This record gives sequence, C-alpha cells and structure tokens, in this order.
Amino acid sequence: RQQQLEAEEEEMYVEADQDPYRNTKRSVEPPAERPGERRMAEMERLYGDEAAKILAMETAMQLIFDRNCDKKQPKYWPIIPLKL
Repeated sequence: RQQQLEAEEEEMYVEADQDPYRNTKRSVEPPAERPGERRMAEMERLYGDEAAKILAMETAMQLIFDRNCDKKQPKYWPIIPLKL
C-alpha cells in the first residue's frame, strides 16, 4: 500500500521546467456533459445577464496569455530548487 501511495505521489510530481498546466492524459471516452456547460452555469449564477460578456472577456485574456506563452516560451520560476 505504501508503494502505491508513493507511486501516486511521484505521478503527480512536476519538474520545475515542465508546464504544469499541460494535460497529457487523454481518454477515448465521450464527455459526460457538454463542454463549458458547468462553467456557463456558474458564470450565470455569478454575473446574471452579463455572464456571456464577462466570459468572453476572460476567454480573450486567456487566449492572449496562451499566445504569448507559445511565442516567447518562458521558463517557469523557480528553475532551481528552493531547498539548497
């Protein structure tokens, strides 16, 4: 059991120079719900009638960020371990 727990922890470990947000796990299963349905419901609950406008602004900002990350390929901080 201890080995299984250690293996799970090691699987979740991300090197400092790797992108922690890039999801490499894929599935052939169809999605359980429509993409974005839960997010849109949450946005409507928070912002009411202006939810679509605010979601569009958030999406635009995220796309700009992603485009700049793709273009400039920044190094993730910290590159060196904090425990010296």
